Amino acid sequence: MTLDEATKSIIKLFHGKKEINFSILQDVHKIKKQIIMKESVLEFVNERIKIEEVGGLENLKDWLLKRKDAFSNKAKEYGLDKPRGILVMGITGCGKSLSIKTIPELWKLPMFRLDMNLVYSGIGGDPEKAFNRALKLVESLSPAILWLDEIESGITDKQAEGPTSRILGYFLTWMQEHKSDIFVGATANRIDRLPAELLRRGRFDQIFFVDLPTWKEREEIFKVHLLKRGIELKDFNISQLAQITKGWSGAEIEQVIISAMYEAFSEQRKLTEDDLFKIFGNTVPLSTTMAEQIKKIRSWAHDRAVRASKEIPEV
Repeated sequence: MTLDEATKSIIKLFHGKKEINFSILQDVHKIKKQIIMKESVLEFVNERIKIEEVGGLENLKDWLLKRKDAFSNKAKEYGLDKPRGILVMGITGCGKSLSIKTIPELWKLPMFRLDMNLVYSGIGGDPEKAFNRALKLVESLSPAILWLDEIESGITDKQAEGPTSRILGYFLTWMQEHKSDIFVGATANRIDRLPAELLRRGRFDQIFFVDLPTWKEREEIFKVHLLKRGIELKDFNISQLAQITKGWSGAEIEQVIISAMYEAFSEQRKLTEDDLFKIFGNTVPLSTTMAEQIKKIRSWAHDRAVRASKEIPEV
């Protein structure tokens, strides 16, 4: 913030307050949200997701948990460098964006989403200037998380011409040299579209590969979504449901539960396993319709990324 913005914010924050508590920090985030709204290509992400709400992905969650105090004075005194960022790539609907959205709640930091489609749309003016201005604005609001969802849609290979190439060059330099307390959380579906320079060490601390969920992870996913909607687990054979949904993504499992709930709701009764089975029979999972693409993604990630899950899913 500018000195004037900070002064006005402090006066507003402490007016009528008898004590300082965590609510002050939440109010600061609201003020930052108002500032960020001035930049049309940035979005303040207010959604808070607990890491327990993500089924599976133990390696990725463990990595994030071990760094939850990375921006504290204690970590600095210990001699630790602050993490720079992670790239989470993999199969659609398997928890890439969801895992990134757990970071602000876990680390107690604000998160801002930079929409590359809006950058290139011209809504914020010249794409290069809008991109540079957005990064500088986020830096002024640090410590914070910068979320680049589907990064391949805006940061592509250097063979591209015009603003795309120049934005890539600027971003690579910024990732390597910036000293601000900004952690970049990026996701990608088409990893083959990203330039090799972006993937080398020094830009991201780690690259995680998110595969289709394993049997155990599908059990966790069913439990998370059923409990989230107030449904008692004792009425369902979770292990059997996980077995039936072999090759299904987490997003597909969630949509099955939602569709089945509408079936039950329309008849004004409780959800049953039969409702789920009915939806199962009318659904073709992504692993079937996109089998060749998934095989290609797995092949790319084999020696280039760390598995987000501890186990390998059933073939």
